[in-house]
Amino acid sequence: MKLKKLFILLFILNTVSFICVAVVINKYQKATIKLEDAYNMQYKSLILADELRQSSDDLTRMARTYVITGNPMFEEQYKTVLAIRNGELPRPKRYNGIFWDFLTLEGIKPLLDGEKIPLRELMKNANFPESELNLLFTSQNESDDLTNLEHKAMNAIKGIFQDKNGNYTIKDKPDFTLARELMHSDAYHLVKIRIMEPLDRFYKAFENRTKQKVIEAKKSVNEQEFNVNAIVILSIILFLMSFFIILLRIIYPMDLLRIVMLKLSTNETSVEIEQNKFDDEMGDMIGAVEIFKENTEKLITSEHQLKIAMEDAKNANQAKSIFLARMSHELRTPLNAILGFANILKKSMNATNQEKENLNIIKKSGEHLLNIINEILELSKIEAGKIEINPKNFDFYELIKEIEDIFALRCKSKNLKFTINQTNDLPKFIKADVQRLRQILINLLGNSLKFTNEGEILLNIYALNNKLFFEVKDSGIGIDLKNQEKIFKPFEQVKLDNYTQQGTGLGLAITKELITLMGGTIYLKSQINKGSEFYFSINYEKANENEFSLKPKKQEIISVKNQDKEKTILVVDDIRENRDLIVQLLGFYGFKTLEANSGLMALSLFEKQNENEKIDLIFMDILMEELDGLETIKIIRKKQINSNIPIIALSANVFEEDKKQVIKAGANDFLPKPVEEKDILLLLKKYLKIEFEYEEKEEKNDFLEELKNLPKEFLPKLNEEVLLMNNEEIIKLLKEYNLSEKLQNHIKNLINEFKYQELMDLLKN
Repeated sequence: MKLKKLFILLFILNTVSFICVAVVINKYQKATIKLEDAYNMQYKSLILADELRQSSDDLTRMARTYVITGNPMFEEQYKTVLAIRNGELPRPKRYNGIFWDFLTLEGIKPLLDGEKIPLRELMKNANFPESELNLLFTSQNESDDLTNLEHKAMNAIKGIFQDKNGNYTIKDKPDFTLARELMHSDAYHLVKIRIMEPLDRFYKAFENRTKQKVIEAKKSVNEQEFNVNAIVILSIILFLMSFFIILLRIIYPMDLLRIVMLKLSTNETSVEIEQNKFDDEMGDMIGAVEIFKENTEKLITSEHQLKIAMEDAKNANQAKSIFLARMSHELRTPLNAILGFANILKKSMNATNQEKENLNIIKKSGEHLLNIINEILELSKIEAGKIEINPKNFDFYELIKEIEDIFALRCKSKNLKFTINQTNDLPKFIKADVQRLRQILINLLGNSLKFTNEGEILLNIYALNNKLFFEVKDSGIGIDLKNQEKIFKPFEQVKLDNYTQQGTGLGLAITKELITLMGGTIYLKSQINKGSEFYFSINYEKANENEFSLKPKKQEIISVKNQDKEKTILVVDDIRENRDLIVQLLGFYGFKTLEANSGLMALSLFEKQNENEKIDLIFMDILMEELDGLETIKIIRKKQINSNIPIIALSANVFEEDKKQVIKAGANDFLPKPVEEKDILLLLKKYLKIEFEYEEKEEKNDFLEELKNLPKEFLPKLNEEVLLMNNEEIIKLLKEYNLSEKLQNHIKNLINEFKYQELMDLLKN
């Protein structure tokens, strides 16, 4: 049977069993209530019958007591009992056989806190059978007749007697003898017997009737109790059967499948799958797992092949990057010579026009080749992930002004209008990669300038939600829809009429990758003969204006201030040159030093120290033979004496895990190699609580004077080529204007390291 049908059957059976349990329990509860009602009826009926008997006895007792004592209290109680029985006074809530026995003391009055209802009415409400009710009424009638004798006796005590009409109108002397005779006469006792006789018959009839009802109710309760037990047992058996069926048909197979899937998740495909003996959904699932196992085996094989292919691709890409880097270096050197000497020949020799034209061709071809090399190398670095975005604070308005200065002049040469629009809320000081942003803007605006012969070029800039948005619009030749996706792909060029294809087709590809690295996107809208619109965005952070105030003066440390005694510093390193560097630096500032070329020697010096020669601080190299720095630090920290000496760990491993490891071992701080003087001095100030004396010096630039003395046209030319990041033209200008070798080398180093902003700052000073 399929699991679905089996579950439906089990559900129906369990539901029916639960309903049966509920029905039987309900019947049992009703039988119990019926039994309880029988007992209650028996009890209440007996109370009423007993009240009739007790009230008659109370009346007799009170009348006789009054006749003997003449105490009006008993007469009052007598009247109260009659009034309560007749419903003239409220019935006490606790009205039992001993109620009046507690009220015989003088001054105590009964608490009448119930409702007014005659005893006859209570008997009617008790639903007695008519035969039983008649017996009670007969007894009460006889009791009422007895009260006449009691009234006569009590009036005789007061000297009041009946006239011939039976009314108590005659007053005379009290007749105590008559009163006592009346209360103890044969007539009185006969009436008393007539009261009790119907009550006795009532008790017998009532007992037989209620006993039968109790027996019937008990029998019903017992029957329902049996039914409840039987149906509960059957339900438990059914539930256990359902549980074992689920255990056998679902839980056990699922557990086996779980084990199989866990093993498959660890790529263990040798696991055996136990077949299901039932033709149900679990069997289908096991079959599916079998198929999954087969697919997993295929996937593992495919992943292995893919891993090999990815490793081959990685190696190939790495080899490509190495090749491009080497080729770039190998090609740049002769190209520099070709371009340089071509320019020299052009100026120095008396060449014919044809020769000059040939030199121009050499120069332009060389520049074109150099640009190709630079673009290929740039894209290769991007693909290899070797180009990182280096955000820093800069004046955004100043960058916009630079872009405006460059392209205003170039657009003017082609009779084009160039406009920059920026919103009023555009931040002035931001944090972003200014070099890459400049490169992006120059690439896009240069592309528009290249393909626009009339009209205008427009640059719109606005900011929103920590993003800068740029729109580069032109009235150029445009790009058709089918070619718009191509232009952002490497080495893709769109063939255009009347335009010579130049370059590698990498400019826009590089631009797109740089924008992506800066957290932005770029897209294009263009129509043939109507122009193109490039839209792009980048992420940025707002910078503090205070950071762009006057450049701070550099401070140079000249000596230690207010040092009360000479500090002793232990330098531990197994390489002599490393120790000498730190020792000489510390000696310059007046510190006493001890040297150790191993961890063992450091421990020996540590243990030999005394009150007169205490070690104040330790520089500890981590990687040493025999006993390394970590173990040495741990041993020092275990020593009881001087265990609080500051220890500065030295290491060329600068990963965060290495820092955590040395701190955990007991080092106070971490100093990466190669060490710098300022870092060492800051740590000495921190842990030895010393102060330094400073000499403030304004920052000097040895190149400023030389730049100021150069011809006026040099700086604008150089500034323009720097903005375009045209390295070859920059080097040509350096040679053309005979800059000193020192300044030439400085500028070459800046452009080789892509530090164009630093070079721009130098030119502004």
